Amino acid sequence: MKVRSLSALLLLWPLSAAAGSPAALDRCEATLAAKPESRDAAACFWTVATEQGLAAEADRRLEAFLPRFPDAPWIPFYLGNIRWSEPHRAEASYRRAASAFAARRDAAGELKARNNLYVMLTQQGKMREASAEAERVASVAEASGDAELAARAKILLARHLYDTGGDLGRAALLLDQAETALFPAGDYYARRDWLQRRAPVALELGRRREARDAYQRLAALTAEAKDALGESNARYGLARVAFEEAAELPSEGAVREAQTLTRKALAVGSAAGDRDVEALAHHLLAMMESSRTALAHLESCLEVAATDRDRSYCLHALTRRLADRDPRAARSTLERAFRLARQAADPWSLILCWRERMRLAWVDATPEQALAEGRAALEVIEALHDVQRNSGRRAELFSTWAEDYHWLSGKLLQTGHGPDALAAAFSVTERMRARSLVESLAAAGKAPRSDPALAARRAAVLEELARVQRRLLEPGLPAAAREAVRREQQRLEIAEAGLRERLAEGAGDLAAHRRPDFASLARVRRALAADEALLSFQVAPWQDAAGRFAGGAWLLAVTRHGARVYRLPGRVELRPTLAMFDGLFAARAPDREATAARALHDRLLAQALGDLPAGVQRLVLVPDDDLHRLPFAALRGADGAPLATRYQLTVVPSATLWLRWRASRPLPGARPALALADPPAPGAGKAASASVAAGRRGAPAERAAVFAAMHALPPLPYARGEGRAVVRHLGRGSVLRVGEEASEAFLKRDGGSFGLLHFAAHALLDDEQPERSFVLLAPGARGEDGLLQAREIAELDLAGDTVVLASCRSASGRLLRGEGVMGLARAFFQAGAHAVVASLWRLRDDEAEALFSSFYRHLGRGESLAAALRAAQIERIRAGAPAAAWAGLVVLGDGELVPVRPRPERRWVAAAVLAAVAAGAAVYATRRRPEGGRV
Repeated sequence: MKVRSLSALLLLWPLSAAAGSPAALDRCEATLAAKPESRDAAACFWTVATEQGLAAEADRRLEAFLPRFPDAPWIPFYLGNIRWSEPHRAEASYRRAASAFAARRDAAGELKARNNLYVMLTQQGKMREASAEAERVASVAEASGDAELAARAKILLARHLYDTGGDLGRAALLLDQAETALFPAGDYYARRDWLQRRAPVALELGRRREARDAYQRLAALTAEAKDALGESNARYGLARVAFEEAAELPSEGAVREAQTLTRKALAVGSAAGDRDVEALAHHLLAMMESSRTALAHLESCLEVAATDRDRSYCLHALTRRLADRDPRAARSTLERAFRLARQAADPWSLILCWRERMRLAWVDATPEQALAEGRAALEVIEALHDVQRNSGRRAELFSTWAEDYHWLSGKLLQTGHGPDALAAAFSVTERMRARSLVESLAAAGKAPRSDPALAARRAAVLEELARVQRRLLEPGLPAAAREAVRREQQRLEIAEAGLRERLAEGAGDLAAHRRPDFASLARVRRALAADEALLSFQVAPWQDAAGRFAGGAWLLAVTRHGARVYRLPGRVELRPTLAMFDGLFAARAPDREATAARALHDRLLAQALGDLPAGVQRLVLVPDDDLHRLPFAALRGADGAPLATRYQLTVVPSATLWLRWRASRPLPGARPALALADPPAPGAGKAASASVAAGRRGAPAERAAVFAAMHALPPLPYARGEGRAVVRHLGRGSVLRVGEEASEAFLKRDGGSFGLLHFAAHALLDDEQPERSFVLLAPGARGEDGLLQAREIAELDLAGDTVVLASCRSASGRLLRGEGVMGLARAFFQAGAHAVVASLWRLRDDEAEALFSSFYRHLGRGESLAAALRAAQIERIRAGAPAAAWAGLVVLGDGELVPVRPRPERRWVAAAVLAAVAAGAAVYATRRRPEGGRV
């Protein structure tokens, strides 16, 4: 679903006032005869036509001027406006106007005409011709050298990408590039058009906060201008955002708020005469309300719908309402919806029709046919996903369609029987999980060499960005200067993203790598050892906003001997419960935390763990939704013991990636580890030293960072001891670099030669802009800023490495449905790491040192990552440490990876040395002793 643009009114410009009577057309004629080149004179006809309903007469009179003034461009332009409801005639008028403007080298006029021509072509479903017009507008604007015209052209290209279901990442980038030329003082219509494009693009990418902000700005802008149609569109957009939130978490309050906003949009749209918004608002209400009320809304939707696309929306929603009571009528209705969507050439309504076809098949088809229809619908969704070049944007777009995977998987589990249903449901969820990350790793190293010139330009932009970010770290930078530097930072980030997009275009079609070999249930069972189990979660609502089945929440427990499925509490119930549980660790409330841990264990795991075969000691966890943030190690069984005392735990983004990492497990490297510890915070000095001293006397520092106040961060003295523990226990070529030597430059140059990278440093996660997230290091070179950001991490060469992030919230980040966590750990996986050890929450410096020292002692003995972490956690539990001190650390990826060769314990080394000395002495004595009485 998408928000319809306001067609002509979005693209037409301010008009002069004219009298509202037929006599006014006489004055229009007189003015135009005297000034045939005048825009206001030609606009006069359109104003009278629209205000007084005299379109036919205005059309006849204005057309009569064409033979007299064949080269005057505004005459055919405003004829096109008058003929807006007749697309074929309007198209011819705009083509003539565009040619006349082009002959005069009037770029602004040509752009206006081609903008409107683009709309006419899309309304007729002529998308190929519309695409050519969008590109023509871009070339005209670029040749003009006018920044505002270039911005308008970018808006049109973004609109085209959205209208055709194209690369929304590129659309977002184009809008970013256009923004600075239009705000805050650009033309009203251009700013309105930009907001009209920004909001739906953000919404389709799952950026609801950004979409809501754009719609709120649009509502304020249009209300101030008394633009009723513009405000109508904004109000519908706000309702659509609320609907999407209610669809994700259909609580009673969320649904009620969405209904209230939709009714308000309906009222505003009706008052403004906006039939598009009226139809779409009725459609939304039908998706949220009871059957009788919903049918009334759908009847109204069909009555007011003015376009094929809107009628298609009405009909596919009607299909869902008819499915249970009259499947034959539902099937016929859906076919009509398909025909209209194809006529409109609208990809979004087509996808929604496929979604309804999947659901309807479970009512009137065999299980085999229903599954085939479901897979076909997923293929259509994935075709939309395949055109997104940017990995992050692909993940964002895909997350907004995750509910369809949840629905199909849940339907299989709800209605299916036997292992075939389990296997099919498992394959559906694996097609969804970490999809963008799976594809990125499948394509790694298979793209052609980058364009050297473009790569050099991008490198220069990154170096300039580093310089600007260093300025942001200056503690004494005045507020006004800081704001100016932030704007420059944003400009450079947009430039870098544009160059990265062009490099991706030059890499060729990577679509083949976007259909990787997903894990099957049979392959997972064969890969599991006798003492392992894989627990795969699905967390969706049990009912949608209208009370229909929505997929539900399930746990699939897999061992080499078989698989079983268990029902779980749905998303609506789980999310607040998990949020409260997380808060108990921050509050360090051990009694309350223990009680909640037992309750969660009972609801999520108790039955499944009780049914596991005897001897299972290792769990591979595949979380979903907010379970990505759950410290499974802290859950407690009936005996009160934490799960970490019973099992080795590994968390993986998907079973597909788990199989991939397990099949290509690296051998321990010659250089075991690099530890980067306690790099200086920007502006660190006497004030920072005082903070450290205070920290030693009071509560130790936490390993967190806030970009705007990083100069206030103290050093992390415990981090140095932690780094020494890495080298002490892993030894044999391990390197410790502290302070200024713990640098970004050194890591980029030599980091790939080590098998394990340990970061004992501050970090920042930016949930809204994940690519800005970073680990704080020392710069180490002029071209670096010390902010090892996600965009840079992903380009490191860490094939098979292990990464340990001893930083706050390093396992966290923005959570996307289906894809998982968009944070630092993901960036290291993109760089080729097979395992990342990271924290779900804030780490106290002293507690981190104690936990990691124990972890590395066990790792140095040749234990796997999961085994070493479990052993360290058990030691902290026995030492009386609270769960907050140990439960948040998780192994992500290949938990069975052994990154270093085992080192013998020191007492055994000493014994071996003594034995060798004794043996040497015996040999020496033997050689000196006479051989009996023989001389």
